[in-house]
Amino acid sequence: MSNGQISAPRELKHFKIVVLDGGILLAGFDYAGKPVNVLNVDSMSEWQKIVRYAQESDSIRGVVLVSAKDGNFCAGADLEQMHQAQLQRSFHEMEQLVVTAHMLFDEMERSAKPYVAAVEGACLGGGLELALACHLRIASTHPKTCFALPEVKLGILPGFGGTQRLPRLIGVPAALEMITTGKTLFPRQALRMKLIEGMVTSLPSGVRTLEAIQRETLVESAIAQARALASAPAKRTPLPVSVRFFSLPGIRGLVCRYTRGQVIARGRHFYPAPLRAIEAVGKGLGQSVLEGSLTVEKPRLMELMADPVSSHLVELFLAGEKVKRNAPMVPASAGRIGVLGAGLMGSQIAGQLAEKGHGVVLRDVSSDILANAVGRIHKAQMAQVRKRIILPSEMRYRMMRVAPTIQLKDVSPSSLVIEAVSEKLDVKRAVLAEFEAAAPSDAIFATNTSSYTLADIAAKAVHPERCVGLHFFNPVAKMQLVEVVRAPFTSDSALKQARSLARRLGKFPLVVNDGPGFLVNRILSRYLAEAVILVGEGIPFSRIDRVAKNFGMAVDSGHPMGPLELLDLIGLSVGLHVLTSLTVLGARIESREALLRTLLPEKGPPVRFWKAGRENPQALNAVAMYRQAHPSEAGVLSDDVIHDRLFLPMVDEAVRCLHDKIVEEPWQVDFALTYGIGFPAFRGGLLGWAGRTMGHEQIREKLEFLSKSYGTRFEPSPELSDRRWCAPRAA
Repeated sequence: MSNGQISAPRELKHFKIVVLDGGILLAGFDYAGKPVNVLNVDSMSEWQKIVRYAQESDSIRGVVLVSAKDGNFCAGADLEQMHQAQLQRSFHEMEQLVVTAHMLFDEMERSAKPYVAAVEGACLGGGLELALACHLRIASTHPKTCFALPEVKLGILPGFGGTQRLPRLIGVPAALEMITTGKTLFPRQALRMKLIEGMVTSLPSGVRTLEAIQRETLVESAIAQARALASAPAKRTPLPVSVRFFSLPGIRGLVCRYTRGQVIARGRHFYPAPLRAIEAVGKGLGQSVLEGSLTVEKPRLMELMADPVSSHLVELFLAGEKVKRNAPMVPASAGRIGVLGAGLMGSQIAGQLAEKGHGVVLRDVSSDILANAVGRIHKAQMAQVRKRIILPSEMRYRMMRVAPTIQLKDVSPSSLVIEAVSEKLDVKRAVLAEFEAAAPSDAIFATNTSSYTLADIAAKAVHPERCVGLHFFNPVAKMQLVEVVRAPFTSDSALKQARSLARRLGKFPLVVNDGPGFLVNRILSRYLAEAVILVGEGIPFSRIDRVAKNFGMAVDSGHPMGPLELLDLIGLSVGLHVLTSLTVLGARIESREALLRTLLPEKGPPVRFWKAGRENPQALNAVAMYRQAHPSEAGVLSDDVIHDRLFLPMVDEAVRCLHDKIVEEPWQVDFALTYGIGFPAFRGGLLGWAGRTMGHEQIREKLEFLSKSYGTRFEPSPELSDRRWCAPRAA
């Protein structure tokens, strides 16, 4: 029972509170010691005290929750705490946290006093579930404001009531799509879907104190809404007709079955989390929110949390955080960033720079190529307008940031340029020489090469210390990894600027040392080369790709892809160029140039392995002609042998990369291949998978068998005997 005189909670470490006129309690979430707000035992305990104080104090009429951190409302559950529980196989504390969250959020939801979430910045996972427990949600148009339930990407499901509240708010179909894909919504999309009730154009105060935050338009609006709700008599708002319709048991069941089919088509049965989430939604909606949360959602969450798949995915996420932390932000270069070369990669890089607020000078020697590049950038931005991610006005601002030119003098004032011209060494050297002649002596030259070493390109440079590699992956907008390449002569300043730029683009800037193929392409070459050799032996395209897809290659993207499909995507001419250039590594890299040449006619486009989802008859004919000229007998190959021939050379090459100091740690290899080529994340990375499932002795034995049976390219590296590459680890 309230006595009206209850004292406010003291010694709060992660929240700041103040009671405003009209009895509105403003709570600023500011988790101490972390750059983002997280929900764990400490922060949830403090929030519980605040809720109890608001409930029991007669002077409090409503609560507004806001973040005191710039660009982050709440990132969700504390994954470091969760991963420790997974490593120790002790989940009691996590289970208690989940139960506390369910009870606390239910108390908020049932409260006669309104709770309003003023969302600015990323509102993710448990943070969104916290906002869902509030009576009203208002968001700002801050560039970082977004909403998502990304738990399935961590091998779990929303565990703080998200599978129960979200379908009741936006309907079962939309909720299932958000939950099973982890897709991100931006404020305009969220408003249209009724995930939020209001959207406010608001500029952050800069100083994130409660006194300053109160004057922000977003918070002022939230406070006004809380006062209005507190003054109005409580009345139950009926659910929209569409939400009620899809909540009917029969209709709900149909939607759940359809979504299950979609999930299996995207990711097969490799990932249990989306399927368990569908079950939680389907079964929980027949109960109250609290009952569904405790009896349906929670057991499935705890089961998934204990699954090794979740442990691998959480470890991968934490590795990404480590990569970002290792790339400290430095002030952006003054003026526009130059992009040299307006082909496919150059135009994509320029588009990403403009999208993130950078002015870009896009230079090419051909006006036609420039026109096509600007057209590609415009098309990509229009797609975001159609999806209501941005307004047409924002698209116009982005396009205005791109300045196409054929004049090198327009690029020369740039303090950083990214070279993305054709993969010809003499062309790249010529472009570097032109740039050095026109640019300031401290300007940074970042090459996007995929097949030449940085040392090759900068061999004749006047200022090699300002040369660095920025190796983006295609498609640039989707691929999160960027290899930041460091040669012995690369200056610390150039490296820092390159890493910082990649991070500002939202990428993972992984530093790799210079060498043929760097890290990802060097390891990938063994996989692609062996697939081509298998083709030359007469193994059907479908069988080669099926073995890889059954292993899980690229399944995380929703588009399972085998090595031949990947070659079609990369382009056979590019693939041949990369494989040929990497033969400098030794006889273990076989380019099979004669076979690939049969698929690269002098006139016309390359012949793809696949056409309209079927083996391309033209490619089958070309391979048949090659086999007549180069007869070979592969014998009868089992799927297991094909699997070993595809993947074990990758393990061997990865160990060689560690020995050559391309990177220092095994987790860096696993991280790069997961984000660079779609190695299945649920297997815990290439080296993690190999170490857990086989170990160094068995891998050596298998490679020696393959070497005797199929060629010396399989001879194992002596470094395989070093057990450190396969030792248990946590990123």
